[in-house]
Amino acid sequence: MQVRRLRGRAAIATLVATGALAATGASVAQAAPKLLAPGNGKVIAKGSDPVFKVHDSSSAAAQHKVWITISKTKARDKTGQLKYKSGSGGGDFSDMKKVKGGGWTYKPHKYDFPGWYLATPGKYYWQAFEINCEASTTCHIYSSIRTFTVR
Repeated sequence: MQVRRLRGRAAIATLVATGALAATGASVAQAAPKLLAPGNGKVIAKGSDPVFKVHDSSSAAAQHKVWITISKTKARDKTGQLKYKSGSGGGDFSDMKKVKGGGWTYKPHKYDFPGWYLATPGKYYWQAFEINCEASTTCHIYSSIRTFTVR
């Protein structure tokens, strides 16, 4: 009888541990950066000074920063990051600046050469990510993807 009780307790302990791991995985999935501004489909005036805003209060973001990718295409690489070509290719990639309360901002350079996305009308895609090797084999936790249009 003693052995049966121990086996039963071991099975319960295994179930509890499995549930704890599943809960941890769920909280990691919720830890992806949340895109705030510009809103999805927002129109940005050509030559303007938009500020991209993201919320991510995770410890991974605080330790490794939040990064932003802006692209002319919605194509992603094998890890899920937007593909971009800097400069005349119509994209941008940078780290973001930490602000209060888990906020992160990015104010792009104000270039006016043809091909720079803020000087070239068209539809663009943006995404943010944090670096967290404990939560992902690619070490990146990606946000959703939003669009904006430069006119």
